[in-house]
Amino acid sequence: MFVSMQPIAFTQAFIDVEWYDTDSLLRVLPDQQGIEKLNTMNRLSASFSFENAVISKSYADQAMALAISLNNKAGIAAANHNYGRICFYEGGYPRALNFYQEALNQYESLGNMRMVAKLYYKMAATHYFAGNPEKSIEIGVNKSLGLYRTADKNGKPLGTLLDTVRLSSALGLLYRTIGRSDTALLIYLRYLETGQQHNFELTDMMVHYGLVAGCYTETGNNDSAIAYFRKSFDFEEINISIKALKHEYMRRLGEIYYSQSEKDSAALYFTKAYEWLAFQGYLRQSQMAALKLGQMYSKDGRMPEAMLYFGHSENLLNEMLSRNSYYRYDSMKYTVSYGTELYLPFSKKQVRETIVRLSINHYNMLYNYYIERDELRSAMHYLQALSSAKDTLSILTRNREAIEIQMKYEADRKDNEILSLGQSNELKELRLYRTRWLLGSMAGLAIVIALFLVIITRQNKIKLSHQTLILRQKLLRLRMNPHFIFNALSGIQSFIVGEEPDKASFYLSKFSTLVRSVLHSSENEYITLENELKAIDSYLSLQKIRYPYKFDYSIDVDPSIEPEYLNIPTMLAQPFIENAIEHGVKNLKTKGKVTVRFRLNNSLLILEIEDNGVGRKKAAELLSKNDKDHESMAIDITRERLDLLNNKLKQKINLDIRDICDETGQPLGTLVTIEIPQ
Repeated sequence: MFVSMQPIAFTQAFIDVEWYDTDSLLRVLPDQQGIEKLNTMNRLSASFSFENAVISKSYADQAMALAISLNNKAGIAAANHNYGRICFYEGGYPRALNFYQEALNQYESLGNMRMVAKLYYKMAATHYFAGNPEKSIEIGVNKSLGLYRTADKNGKPLGTLLDTVRLSSALGLLYRTIGRSDTALLIYLRYLETGQQHNFELTDMMVHYGLVAGCYTETGNNDSAIAYFRKSFDFEEINISIKALKHEYMRRLGEIYYSQSEKDSAALYFTKAYEWLAFQGYLRQSQMAALKLGQMYSKDGRMPEAMLYFGHSENLLNEMLSRNSYYRYDSMKYTVSYGTELYLPFSKKQVRETIVRLSINHYNMLYNYYIERDELRSAMHYLQALSSAKDTLSILTRNREAIEIQMKYEADRKDNEILSLGQSNELKELRLYRTRWLLGSMAGLAIVIALFLVIITRQNKIKLSHQTLILRQKLLRLRMNPHFIFNALSGIQSFIVGEEPDKASFYLSKFSTLVRSVLHSSENEYITLENELKAIDSYLSLQKIRYPYKFDYSIDVDPSIEPEYLNIPTMLAQPFIENAIEHGVKNLKTKGKVTVRFRLNNSLLILEIEDNGVGRKKAAELLSKNDKDHESMAIDITRERLDLLNNKLKQKINLDIRDICDETGQPLGTLVTIEIPQ
C-alpha cells in the first residue's frame, strides 16, 4: 500500500516540528518489513514527539532495535534524533543534547551534511531554552548556518533559501535575548523583503511583522512599532493563527500606549485583546491583558473595575496552573498565537516555568495592592502564595545552572573498527587513540563529579534558605501572637470609646506601622535600621497600652549612625524586648525601664537591650510556676536563626545575655548585647 512520506504541510504548523500523516502510517505499518518498517516507525516517533512522549519513545525504541538488527546507520541516527526531540519537548535539555550529538555523529559518518546542519540548529535551540543564548548563537551561526551556506559536490549551497532565512530568523530571537535587538531587526526586515519576493506563507509573514515591531519597541522606536502592528491588522484572516496573532498584537499595542501614558488607547487595546483571547481559550495572553487592566484601573482609583480584572487574571492563572498549559483546549497548542513558537516551539519545561513566573507577577501585584490599602488578611494570603510560587520556580530552575555539555564521541564506532583491523600498526594507533579517549573520559568524569558537588552545594544552600524561611515564619507567629494583637486593639478601642480620638489615631498608626513591618519582615531577610527603629518604637508604644504604669522606655541611637544606610536581620530585636517586658519589668513592684541602644564599634553595629527587671533567675522561677514558655521559645528560635545566618557570613553575629547585679550579687536587670557586622 502506498502512502505519502512527505511531512504534512499545515499552514499554521510549527516549522521545527516534523509531522506526518499518522493515520496513514499506522494503516500500512502491520504489512511492512525491514527498512520500510524502520522508516515508518521513525516517522511515527517524530510525529508524536511534540504531543505524546510515551508513544513517541515506544516507536523510537522499536525503530532503534530494528535498525541495530539491520545494521542500518541511517535508522539508528533517526532514532537518536527522535530521542533528542522527546527529551527536548519534555525539558530534559542535557539528555537532548547528548542524543542530538549521537545523531549528528552518525549522519556525519554517512555524509548527510544537510541533516548535520539541522541537528546543529536543534542543539542551538536546546541551548537557548536551557538559558545559554551565547552558546546558542555560536552553534547556530558558526555550525548550522555555516553548513547551509557550504556548497555540495555539485557546487550548490547545501541549504535552500528557506533553510537559511528561517534559521537566520530563529537566530534573531537569540540576539534579542542578549540585548542585540538592532541586529535582530535587520534580520527580520531582510526576511520580510525576501518573503514578499518569494510569496512566503501568510502566517509566517504575520509573525515577522510582529517580530519587527517588537525590535522597534526594544530599540525605543515606538512609532515604527505601532506602524508595523497596525499593518498586520490588514492581513486576511485565512486561519485561526492569524486571528490569534492580531489580538496578541493588540495586547502588545496596549503595552506601548501604556508606557506612553496614553491610558485610553491602552485600555481599548487591552480590552479588545482580553475579550477575544479569553473567549477563545488563549489563557496566557488573556491573563497578561487582564492583569494589566487591573493594574491600570487600580492606579486610576477605579476599584470595582480593578477588582473585576484582577479576578479574571486569577481565574485564568489558576486554569493555566491546573492544566500546565497556555491553552484551554489541547488542539490550540498547534496554532501560532504568540509568534516565536513558529520557529522555536515551547517545551513543557519552559511552559511550566513561564506559568509560575506569571503567577509570581500576579501574586506580587495583588500583595502590594492590599498592603497599600491596609487589608492585611488579603495581603498575607497573597504573600504566602508569592512565597510558594518563588519556591516552585527555584525548584524548576535550579538544575539549569548545572547544565554542561558532556558529549559522547566515537567510542562505539572505534570499538567496531578495532575488531575489523588486522594490521598491527593500525591496531597500535587505535589502542593509542583509545588510551587518549579513556583519559578524556576520566577528565569528563571528573567534570561530572565536580558538577555533582556544585549541585549538592546549591541544594544545601536552598535547604538553608528554606530553614531560614521556616524560622522567620515561626518568629512572625510569635511576634504577632493573638494576645498581643487583642490587647493592643482593645487598648485602641478604649480610646475610641472614651472619646480620645488623638490617642486612638496615634496608637492605630503605631499598630499599622508595626503590622507593615511584620509583613515586610516575613518576605525579606534584612531590613534597614531606620525601619527597624520605627517597628521597635511602635511595638513598645503598644506594649505601654497593655501595661500603662509598669514601665517607661527609651531608644538611643549613636549620632554617628545613619539608620537609612545600615541593614540588620529582620525580627532580631523584638523577642528580646518582649522578654524584657514580659519576664523582667512586668514582675517589678515599682515602675521599670527598658532601654534599647544602637552604637557603632568599628565595623560592628552594637544592639543593646537593657531592663531593670527581676533578673533571669527570678523570671525563670515565675515562669515555671505559670508553665509558660512562649518567650524562651522565641529566643531559642532566634538563636537557631542566628546560627543559620552565621553559616552564610564571613564575620559572625554574636549574641550575649547576662544579668546585671549589684555589689552583693542582687539582680538589677538583664542586658542583651548583639554584635552585627556591617
